[in-house]
Amino acid sequence: MFFEGAHRLREAGVTIPGLLAGDPERVVVEAYPGMLARSIIGRRSDKQDTRSKQTTLQRQARKDLLKEIVDGAAKALYGFNVSVSMDLTTEPGGDQLDALLCAIQAASAWRLRTNCFGIPEGTDPVEGWIAGTTIKKLHR
Repeated sequence: MFFEGAHRLREAGVTIPGLLAGDPERVVVEAYPGMLARSIIGRRSDKQDTRSKQTTLQRQARKDLLKEIVDGAAKALYGFNVSVSMDLTTEPGGDQLDALLCAIQAASAWRLRTNCFGIPEGTDPVEGWIAGTTIKKLHR
C-alpha cells in the first residue's frame, strides 16, 4: 500500500502531520482499524474474506465490537459518542466496520488538530504515526 499510495499523497499536496507540510485544509492521517478493534475486543477474529472460512464466532465478534463502540467505548477512548446501525456487522469481510473504525481514528486526530493531531512528542517522522494510537486497552 505504501508503494502505491505515497507518491499519490505527495502529488496531491496534502498535509501529513509530522511528515509533510502541504495544504493545511487537506490533512491525511493513517488509521489502522485492527489496532482499535483489538483495544476493544482483544485478539478475537472478527472478519474473513474467504467464504468457506467465515464463522458465527467472527460475526459475534463484529457485533460485540460495534456494540461496545456504540455503548461507550469510543467515548471512553476518544471522548465522543458514535451512533450507527448494527447492520455494519452483517458483512463477513468487515470492510464497512473497518471504515467506521478508521473514521473514529481520523475523528480522534481531528479533535486534537490544535495539538499536532495527537502525535506524541518525540515521534520519529521516518516511522510515522497511526491516528488514535495513544489509547488505553478496554478488553478484558
